[in-house]
Amino acid sequence: MELHEGIPDSFHIDTDAFYNAIVNSTEDYIYIVDITKDISLVSENMARDFDLPGRLVPGLIPLWGELIHEKDRQRYYDSIDEMMAGYTDIHNVEYQILNKKNEYIWVCCRGLLTRDESGAPTMFAGVVTPVGSKGKMDRTTGLFTQEECKNHIEAYLNLGNTSGGFLLLGIDDFKRINNLKNHTFGDTVLRKIAQDIQHMIPHKAEIFRFDGDEGAVFSPGATLEDMYDLYSKIHLYANKEHEIDGISYYCTISGGVAMLGTDADNYLDLIKCAMSALEASKKKGKNMCTAFTPALLQSNLYIMELTNELQRCVMNGMEGFSVVYQPFVKTDGLCLKGAEALLRWSSPAVKKVGPAEFIPLLESSGTIVPVGKWVLDKAFCTCKKWVARWPDFVMNINVSYVQIIEKDFVPYIEELLKKYDLPARHIVLEMTESYFVTDMPALKTTFQRLRDIDICIAMDDFGTGYSSLGMLSQTLADIVKIDRMFISLINDKEHFFNRSFIQAVINLCHSIGISVCVEGVECADELDTVQNMSADSIQGYYISKPVSQDEFEEKYWDS
Repeated sequence: MELHEGIPDSFHIDTDAFYNAIVNSTEDYIYIVDITKDISLVSENMARDFDLPGRLVPGLIPLWGELIHEKDRQRYYDSIDEMMAGYTDIHNVEYQILNKKNEYIWVCCRGLLTRDESGAPTMFAGVVTPVGSKGKMDRTTGLFTQEECKNHIEAYLNLGNTSGGFLLLGIDDFKRINNLKNHTFGDTVLRKIAQDIQHMIPHKAEIFRFDGDEGAVFSPGATLEDMYDLYSKIHLYANKEHEIDGISYYCTISGGVAMLGTDADNYLDLIKCAMSALEASKKKGKNMCTAFTPALLQSNLYIMELTNELQRCVMNGMEGFSVVYQPFVKTDGLCLKGAEALLRWSSPAVKKVGPAEFIPLLESSGTIVPVGKWVLDKAFCTCKKWVARWPDFVMNINVSYVQIIEKDFVPYIEELLKKYDLPARHIVLEMTESYFVTDMPALKTTFQRLRDIDICIAMDDFGTGYSSLGMLSQTLADIVKIDRMFISLINDKEHFFNRSFIQAVINLCHSIGISVCVEGVECADELDTVQNMSADSIQGYYISKPVSQDEFEEKYWDS
């Protein structure tokens, strides 16, 4: 800090007016400490924003120190001690401090100590400046920016350090959070998540805001196990219900880890590796953490090629795409009740690819919208034909969240009903359970519009996400489909909970007017157990694998 000469004796000013002019011309926080009396005068915004006892504060230096983040506190006190010991009269320290909102913000605290003729400290005065005003801090989250992350890691490397862990974090499907209310609400969620995670990171680690819904933690000297432990804390935090201003939400977080010294020896390569690892977590189903391996780069190249081939096939009249049908039957008597329309794709340019692999790529590229419309049209057409044979036949069709948020989704369903002169009671739209829980407020309007035209909604994969039995009473689902995960262990004595869980779900659903379909029944023992539990319908390989339209008709037409 540069020292300036005092005000000339010939220049007279009103000290009160001078102080007021300074305070009212800046958003910085102003403080003046009378060392001899241990009483301080602080600006009104400083008293307000940090919940100080008033404009006049006894013992400000230790009181302020307690608000500073524990990993920065010693640096603050070291600077104070150096001044009091006479080594310097200048205070210039950056640290995180807790404000009235219970959020840590980065500030730069600068001050000057004055002494009497004997050298004893008399007054300490200066300013506290939010670092964000210097372009280092992200204003939404209160975290350091991505540029500061680069500076921080490069400075760390320049000191001769060669090891550390880098965890890149990405909030899963963050656009759903914005859809709950608006972008202002989304920013509030981002800030809360950032502040909460900041309390979880190790003492020497730093957290940074990246673009959009991404952030990063750099932990000097950390091992891969340390980084997995950190992600476990974040994962546990994310996988529960949160609330802001009376609005509840769920918000899972995926992670990608890269190790300095093992995977990369510079900032740019470290980021590249972490991005590959995070992308792998997203592709594998989200809400998980992946550590970088060289094979991921090859995998990413394969994904790019696969995405390009999918887009080519879509543009070429849905080349290689087909719809197969898996029947489901009534529990009582096992007679045919309906079928689930399932998308399949093959291309000579790539090896056989399953829907769990190619559907997320269609969603991420946006091509799921035209493909989804094509599937709906095919399924409606087939359903019309089969209803003529089985008057009570029902066709279940999977729809993606990306499809259902499109403005023309409900009008398109109405258009298909009219095109095929098909009563709506023959159509059920299936969505995975996670969408019901995380997006229920956003989906309610669309669901209500579908119900207004008598389209039923099914909750698919029940039990694999965040659900609880109590949550069922809050949904708009007409049907719940219990996932294979529970059925596979239904007769295992060591996993008796699965049978109890399934029975509890069936009983609760029936009590509130929701039908239950048990998926994934693959053997006779599983079938016998499920039949005794009073589910409404059964689906699985024991009944039939998904088959083509011709195979379906051949199997069931004359039965």
